[in-house]
Amino acid sequence: MTVSCGARSGAAAAPDGEVGPRAGRPSSRPSDRADTSGPPAGTRYDVAVAGGGAVGATLACTLADAGASVLLADPSTGGAQSSPAFAPRPIAVSLASQRVLAAIGAWDEIGPRATPIESIHVSEAGRFGAARLEAAECGVERFGSVVAAGVLGAVLRDALGRRPAVHCTRGRIVGADRTAQVIAPHVIPPAGGGPFSCAASLLVVADGGRSALRSALGIGSAERDYRQSAVASVVTARTPRAHTAFERFTPHGPVALLPMGGARYGLVWSCDEAPAVRLAAMPEQEFAAALEAVFGGRLGGFVAAFDRAVFPLRLVRADTVATERVVLIGNAANLLHPVAGQGFNLGMRDAACLAEVVSAARRAGGAAGDAPV
Repeated sequence: MTVSCGARSGAAAAPDGEVGPRAGRPSSRPSDRADTSGPPAGTRYDVAVAGGGAVGATLACTLADAGASVLLADPSTGGAQSSPAFAPRPIAVSLASQRVLAAIGAWDEIGPRATPIESIHVSEAGRFGAARLEAAECGVERFGSVVAAGVLGAVLRDALGRRPAVHCTRGRIVGADRTAQVIAPHVIPPAGGGPFSCAASLLVVADGGRSALRSALGIGSAERDYRQSAVASVVTARTPRAHTAFERFTPHGPVALLPMGGARYGLVWSCDEAPAVRLAAMPEQEFAAALEAVFGGRLGGFVAAFDRAVFPLRLVRADTVATERVVLIGNAANLLHPVAGQGFNLGMRDAACLAEVVSAARRAGGAAGDAPV
């Protein structure tokens, strides 16, 4: 699911940081296709964002709502299902992240298609007993909700399309030139378009844990390879427990099941690399039996497993998350193990906090990338 859109901003940041037109006010045209030609020569934005996944898109919408002009660059092409950030998988959305999405008007569309998590069951293989957390006992209606990544991507794409202050372009930011006043990102469009540069007060790197831009900007990172992989899938249980998420710890890694409505659960099964490859290649019923052997019979076993995929697990921490006119957020700043499902939610917190800081600076008469910010 790509969140690129065709809402082209004719508004640019004037020298005082306020949004204003450079030459008239060109009309915006929301659509499912993003611009590949680049902005008009001389266009300046308050913020340029590299990466159109959930974190980058949410940041762009939040900044636009605060009056900032935004360039959002994402290389995904080929329509609404193409971005790896929105592959078919479930996402656990915390209450804080729900509030962030509600602030940009997205949760009204996402909520009816989300599955609430009202109970969390935690157990350890070979150990007696289990821990069970109940939202009602904690004084909340739910701990969070499970959302299909494709639903999230579609809603954010539409949200971007409704914001003319966001210029979405299909391209990859590969570097930038910096001066005391501005940063000029270098954007490489997909085949058929020429490279271009523009000016911004701040560049936000939100292009994921394997961020090539982070390295191109001279920002190092520390990595730890867990030498494990996660098998992701959507499975069907024989006797589901409504609105209950499960986390089971095993000697080889944790197994997490997120409720997706009905009998469906989103599975993230962490284990050593070679077994993960074998699990992904197993016939469906053999895989279901292997999962039951590890997870136990509390859901009555499993009858189906869809969309199996394997991804490596590692920890990545950027050496710094802020340097001159550059800020890293989301997985580009910190890539975590999926055990607690917090990578997405920490990224959303990054987006919300950065938008608040930038907006406060602009209200005080400064610009997004000024040193005090």
